[in-house]
Amino acid sequence: MLRSLNHVPVAQAQAWAGPVSRGDKFARWSVMEPESVLAAAATLLTELGEAAGLRKDLSAILADNDGADPEVLADDVVSAVLAHPEAITRFEELLEPTEARRAVCREEVLDAVRLADSVPALESAADPSVYCGYPRIEAPGEVVAGWEFRIVVGLSPEIIGSVVGNPVRSDGFSWPLTVTVQTLAEGFTLVEGDSWTVDLRVTETERYPCHVLRVRADSKNRRVWSGTLHVLYSVAGEVVGLGVRSIAVVSDPTVLGECAEATSGAPRALLLPRGDEPADLTVTILPSERSGRFHFQYQSPHVRVPGLPDECYVGDDAAQYATSLITRMASRRGRPDLMAFMTGLGKEITDVMPTRLWNVLAQVAEAVSPRVPTVLLQSAEAYIPWELAVVPDMLSSDRPAFLGCQVTLGRWVLADRRITVPPPMVVRAASMTVISGVYETDGWQRLREAELEAATLRASYGATSVEASLTDVISYFRDGPIAGIVHFAGHGQHTEGGWDNGLVMIDGMTLDPTTVKAYDFPGDTFVFLNACKASAVQGVFGGYAGLVQAFLYVGAGAVVSPLWSLDDRDARCLALAFYHRVLKGEKPAEVMRSLRAAATGGDTDLASSALAYQFFGHPHMQVERVGQFCTTGGDAA
Repeated sequence: MLRSLNHVPVAQAQAWAGPVSRGDKFARWSVMEPESVLAAAATLLTELGEAAGLRKDLSAILADNDGADPEVLADDVVSAVLAHPEAITRFEELLEPTEARRAVCREEVLDAVRLADSVPALESAADPSVYCGYPRIEAPGEVVAGWEFRIVVGLSPEIIGSVVGNPVRSDGFSWPLTVTVQTLAEGFTLVEGDSWTVDLRVTETERYPCHVLRVRADSKNRRVWSGTLHVLYSVAGEVVGLGVRSIAVVSDPTVLGECAEATSGAPRALLLPRGDEPADLTVTILPSERSGRFHFQYQSPHVRVPGLPDECYVGDDAAQYATSLITRMASRRGRPDLMAFMTGLGKEITDVMPTRLWNVLAQVAEAVSPRVPTVLLQSAEAYIPWELAVVPDMLSSDRPAFLGCQVTLGRWVLADRRITVPPPMVVRAASMTVISGVYETDGWQRLREAELEAATLRASYGATSVEASLTDVISYFRDGPIAGIVHFAGHGQHTEGGWDNGLVMIDGMTLDPTTVKAYDFPGDTFVFLNACKASAVQGVFGGYAGLVQAFLYVGAGAVVSPLWSLDDRDARCLALAFYHRVLKGEKPAEVMRSLRAAATGGDTDLASSALAYQFFGHPHMQVERVGQFCTTGGDAA
């Protein structure tokens, strides 16, 4: 919906005007020297476009300057400006001395905090030990480039419609609590030395603190552009959530209302805090306003990290790069240059990553030595296999140089509103379901090792079988119960631009990511897709989609899957070794790291299979057995 410059919704006018009402501003400005008011109006007049309604009003008022009462003219100017909310902040900037504006700003901050405190807590938070809130990012929907405006960041007791994010909740934590709020606002500049990072103190009496940022938008030499505010929330070095808010920026007031309503970016749910062990380093990868570029933001409970993000350029052909990687890996199986190729590939990935990342990682590794550091990499970038990067200065010479061998790494997808941040810390598995079958369809080789894999899981862990036909799998997803471990052993396919990508059924049909999204996993679920190219992704609606994202979307707490083609026997051995250790209490991310590291030191084909696997989940996540699951006493190793 388009909005007229002269017909601004009340809520938008209030957002432009800020926490102080227009009546308050009129009372303050009307007692100022008329000369100051008229001078500010004259300057504002030179900045307005020819078609601006305020320009016509000011021109008419100032044309009567000769012989008119200056106080009357000044009051007319103030009334005219207050009738055009988009100009209030700029007029205030021109009118009031710097020190006066600082004092007013301080009062507005206090007003915003008082307002946040005055809103009652949600009913679900009646118990003082239970906290419930929502991300707060208040900003105008449209701003004029170069004009100062305010952004309020913090926590709110209720949903703010223009902000992406689900409840911030915590049960039983101790008051007070310090929440670090970091705002990433590319294309926006802070005014007078404020900081994009602020610590907010949450107490029993002040549960919804906030902070006011005074900023200006850059013009970028464009008539209209859309900016995005990404606000990271963290506690003691652990990222507990991410809020997103969009702002339309126009070159001058005459363009206001010509752009569509600003919409929120990719949604994020927030959780706070759970008392669990945080990752030693969290790397959040967010999109830049510039094509092919991403911002790397760091958090750690052990070392001081840079306050501002780093930027990396992956190019505009990352999707093609990822597809070519899958193809090239398949062509090198059995060749003597396989490991050299993978090392060279890792160095290519390292070259596009921020140099400062490796410095931060080295500091974290030193702080937690001698144990292996844990890293949570939550990313809006879909295609680059970051775990294959070669660490420039190895953290340990006892481990292969690949990042996925040097650290215990968990990946997470920043893709849509249903995938929560941070990832779950535990999956309580009450059962195991194995989806497999005998491929006898033309064009698909029979996978005897996959059949043996499924049989072993049934014998060792009492897994329930689901035939890998599209009819049976859809019935299982629809009727369930779906909980615990869901394991697929079979074929997968992925081609660039193909719309039949996904898990191949024994009837020759494909279970694709879009179909998976039609269902919901009601309980704790751990998904293992032991199929070729199951981690591959492709763009959808400007974002990305794939099997991993689809299973996280429907509620999986973690997913393991390979990026490229696997040898059937290697896939069976790695999967069974994985379950043997995970179901005895080891963390899946660490098991996957050690399997990669062990395989890399031996047979090159096995190494390429092991390095294909990606783990999507928290690096400290564990699978816990509950009920009668795994009481058979078997052993799948």
